[in-house]
Amino acid sequence: MDPVPCIVLIDGDCAMCNATAAWFARRDPAGRLIFAAGQGQTARIAGEPPGGDPGTLVVWQGSRRLVRSTAALTLLRLLGGGWGWLARVGFLCPLFLRDTVYAALARHRRRFPGQPGACTRLSPFHLAE
Repeated sequence: MDPVPCIVLIDGDCAMCNATAAWFARRDPAGRLIFAAGQGQTARIAGEPPGGDPGTLVVWQGSRRLVRSTAALTLLRLLGGGWGWLARVGFLCPLFLRDTVYAALARHRRRFPGQPGACTRLSPFHLAE
């Protein structure tokens, strides 16, 4: 397992993004994932551009900046078990194909039902800001 915590920057206004963050947080009892808004103070400290990178999942793993499908698969890999196996299979797909699927989901993410403010429901253990 990776001892370095990952900073996960999400779009705090998107129900799908927040539900995904909550899903990962529930499966991360070791607390290796720290969630923050992509437009917040943590994002600026990490080196994100002003306003963040809206519509894109960004993961900082140490000094490595991971985005889109690579970020999502890295998070699955960190969960280990069957999720880690799924991530390894996902990494076998070419990057352009993975990111094409990611972009299609991102384009329609606001259509997913749910409450946009769901990130406030993450435990303080997983939140930064």
